[in-house]
Amino acid sequence: MNRRFEGWSGRRGARGCAFLLATIAALSGCGGQTGQDSSSPPSFAAARSYATGIGPGSVAIGDLNGDGKPDLATANGDADSVSVLLNKGDGSFRAEPQYFIGDGGHPYSYSVAIGDLNGDGKPDLAIANGVADSASVMLNSGDGSLQAKRDYATGRGPNSVAIGDLNGDHKPDLAIANPNYEQTNTVSVLLNKGDGSFRAKREYSTGSDPGSVSIGDLNGDGKPDLATANYNASSVSVLTNSGGGSFQAKVDYETGSTPSSLAIGDLNGDGKPELATANYNASSVSVLTNSGDGSFQAKVDYETGSTPSSLAIGDLNGDGKPELATANGDADSVSVLANSGDGSFQANRDYATGDGPVSVAIGDLNGDGKPDLATANGIAGTVSVLANTTGL
Repeated sequence: MNRRFEGWSGRRGARGCAFLLATIAALSGCGGQTGQDSSSPPSFAAARSYATGIGPGSVAIGDLNGDGKPDLATANGDADSVSVLLNKGDGSFRAEPQYFIGDGGHPYSYSVAIGDLNGDGKPDLAIANGVADSASVMLNSGDGSLQAKRDYATGRGPNSVAIGDLNGDHKPDLAIANPNYEQTNTVSVLLNKGDGSFRAKREYSTGSDPGSVSIGDLNGDGKPDLATANYNASSVSVLTNSGGGSFQAKVDYETGSTPSSLAIGDLNGDGKPELATANYNASSVSVLTNSGDGSFQAKVDYETGSTPSSLAIGDLNGDGKPELATANGDADSVSVLANSGDGSFQANRDYATGDGPVSVAIGDLNGDGKPDLATANGIAGTVSVLANTTGL
């Protein structure tokens, strides 16, 4: 059995078993601050924690009930459920309702992403189920409650799900990383029929043990491409979009040891998106600068807290330059690396979270114009919220 499917209980430093859709995290991290000096790193208040289901491995941010206040959703691997925590309006959260994914089995719901899948203006959830070899879609009823799941077959051992319009029809599709390296190393693409239901999967080969997938237009042709972080290969695979939601053969680039999470963002301000990975065994992040044509330069590594399982990108100090944030499972912390302005990064600053953080997301949770941090804490069974105090 893949080590990723052993559950969370009693384990520290688990790989996270799900990683936040980096695209959502990056988009959520757009702060409203201005005038901050690029040399000034962001700062955060002490964490406030909220209960979730058992073993949360992924957290996503989105306005689920339409009140203009961002809410939280977690995928709970040991509970086979998703938790929805509605925002009270001040960045604190109501007790969570759980929605169960299992049908008498133990599918291990590892990753959750938020997006409007059926075009009704209400954000829905997509969940990757590691043992069930499926993705569950749960449509929003409009008030933040969720309808019964619909399941779709994926490749073996899905561990990460991302949402984006892959075939240009203005309907969001699903990309799912399948890291069951004993049998398959693939990404599954499920194209949207237009009503929030999905066509049969198409499979594309990746490097060994792809634990995270992200979507972004890497070569500037207007078509979103795919990138995966390949844990066993210590690499990222880039799959260029051929049009119509099909993809070319992978091109691989070296990262630090055992990358567990991948995010896409323009880190040096040249209008071309870079790749960044959280490297679990190396306790580092790797930054791969875009050459401009969707190929990437050799990695540059930066130290983080111990065993980073997840990575998010967002402008945390309001200077218009995106920072990096990692969830560090063995350190019970999140590391923040301030951007020096040219796509290089300052030394990490660490902030305490709940026990065993394995996923991090960025979004303005309290409405003050400053992006905050949220972590899913796999061992504690909580999410931690760290309010941004930059400039205070």
